[in-house]
Amino acid sequence: MRSHFNYLRPECLTECLDILAQYGSETTILAGGTDVMISLRSNVKKPGIILDISRLPETRLVEPSGETVRVGSTLTYSELIDHPVISHEFPALRSAMGCVGSLQIRNVGTLGGNIANSSPAADSFPPMMLRDAEIIIQKKGSLRIQKLEKLIVGAYSNTLEPDELITGIILKKAETGSRESYQRIGRRKSLSIARINAGILGRLNDSGEIQDVRISIGSVAPTPMRITDVERNLIGLRPELKTIREAGQMIAQRIIELVGVRQSTEYKQPAIAGLAQKCLEDVFLDSNSN
Repeated sequence: MRSHFNYLRPECLTECLDILAQYGSETTILAGGTDVMISLRSNVKKPGIILDISRLPETRLVEPSGETVRVGSTLTYSELIDHPVISHEFPALRSAMGCVGSLQIRNVGTLGGNIANSSPAADSFPPMMLRDAEIIIQKKGSLRIQKLEKLIVGAYSNTLEPDELITGIILKKAETGSRESYQRIGRRKSLSIARINAGILGRLNDSGEIQDVRISIGSVAPTPMRITDVERNLIGLRPELKTIREAGQMIAQRIIELVGVRQSTEYKQPAIAGLAQKCLEDVFLDSNSN
């Protein structure tokens, strides 16, 4: 690990943005440190400044406002999992965050850091995509808001500039009567990176037909994706088991069309179909689902 760097921990957002405005290109931001420390140890990152943002009060709030909730970027996974607003409004995101690493990782890792790292396998991305996640990005003198799917442009790549900081995430509340599910496949049940993950949100009308459905699949492409054409095809249908099985196959086929045939396709195509089917069953057939 590089031993010669300055460690700074600003007391407020204004001080933090001042530092980034002056030294952004020399700075590595430290929130939970679960990804940064690995990069430092392997010499992938060699910063002149480590900027610890973990205690900025402006980034540690959960703020409901009308039809949305603003989630502070430096709240840890454990803090968010235990937060009553997150538990009530975003059960799939809560479930996904519970899959992240070990308890020790969840106690320090943050949602903002997860977004900034932009790993294709991030557990949080599919459930955030279901809620039209918008990322609040600030730098000295300005603020911009960008959709999650526009912010992430490739594996471990995003549109953030050296002087910018993610300060929050805006998530939409679901319509009354909506249910959602998050599922993943890993090499083992715990402490594993998702090989495939999926989030689905849906709602039936009074006639028992699908009125709304949102499908997001992760860890199969460099960026998270919504499968909007399959969503459109499901609107107005009754969620019978045959329909759900066909939808799972359609989702898998659409992903293969988008990412191309690879050596892993023989394994991944049925795995994606099965995972999507499980989510759809949770949402539309399982009365015990959220």
